[in-house]
Amino acid sequence: MEAWLILQLVAIAAMPAAYDMALARNRSTRRWLEATVVIGPLALLALLALGHRDVDRC
Repeated sequence: MEAWLILQLVAIAAMPAAYDMALARNRSTRRWLEATVVIGPLALLALLALGHRDVDRC
């Protein structure tokens, strides 16, 4: 029970960082906030690994 609570608190604490990183990398903020709720701070690592999104793709 305590581990689950700690994981949820860390996920909630990571949400502002995920939002800012998604905006800076031209990614969907809503999707990345949802991903942060599910996988917690690992979403931040995924955003770092993906980098900037190319907007000019067809």
